[in-house]
Amino acid sequence: MKELLDKLLSKQLTIAFAESMTGGYISSELTKIPEASKAFLGSVVSYSQDVKMGILNVKKETINKYSLVSSNVSLEMARGLLKVINANISVSITGNAGPTLEANTNELECYITVIFRSVERTINYRFKENNRLNNIIEATNKVIEIVNEIIEEYQTIFITK
Repeated sequence: MKELLDKLLSKQLTIAFAESMTGGYISSELTKIPEASKAFLGSVVSYSQDVKMGILNVKKETINKYSLVSSNVSLEMARGLLKVINANISVSITGNAGPTLEANTNELECYITVIFRSVERTINYRFKENNRLNNIIEATNKVIEIVNEIIEEYQTIFITK
């Protein structure tokens, strides 16, 4: 997490999170690091369907068609977050951490979306075991990995003026 914060600070970038299955864990871990407030603008813990729809503007039709644990919901969460918190990087995560599964799903998995300007990337990550806390930590590490990759991959896009 410190490596990610250092990259954000060195490139003068800001980040925000829309967290569902992680319940604020990512934001909590980031705020433990001094100077996080210089890059971390905030988060929406959208644990319920009502918050996803009411605050992040996820469409009920999207949830009904694809389920709460889907790439489509993750993308709508990240896009909605951009309208709530104007950060350079918008990150969302939705999934099944276990031991139970959301309705209309059958996998212990998560969908992570990262948006920066015209770059929108959503990945699906499946957990190997049914251990809720371990899966939340694993998902957090995956978020950090993906954001770091995008920063490296699109380094020239991240040049500030």
